[in-house]
Amino acid sequence: MSTEEQLQELDDNMQQAKHFIEIKDSCVKLFKNREFKKVILDYYFKEEAARLVMAKASSLNKEQQEIIDNMIYGIGALSNFFDSVLTRGTQAEQAYREDEDARTQILQEDLSNGWSK
Repeated sequence: MSTEEQLQELDDNMQQAKHFIEIKDSCVKLFKNREFKKVILDYYFKEEAARLVMAKASSLNKEQQEIIDNMIYGIGALSNFFDSVLTRGTQAEQAYREDEDARTQILQEDLSNGWSK
């Protein structure tokens, strides 16, 4: 693979990593937003989850039980989504740094080889 191809691949990887880093940063900002925290983190993830668990214990028909189950799964799915966004963003930050270092090393080697000719 030529130097230009290596650099292009690293640049492409870094652009993709930037995307996931920006999504992670936006998620972190959301978590700090007072309204988001109040509605989603406190009410939906805690109070609504507890209410649904209590409702599950009451005498409901099968269809109502399935609806409650799906609502509980939805809370878990959203929580898992946020966790995966944060994890992927953190991994992207590490990958970005590694690609940046590799890019610098390739450029330095290319520059050294050019001078030694």
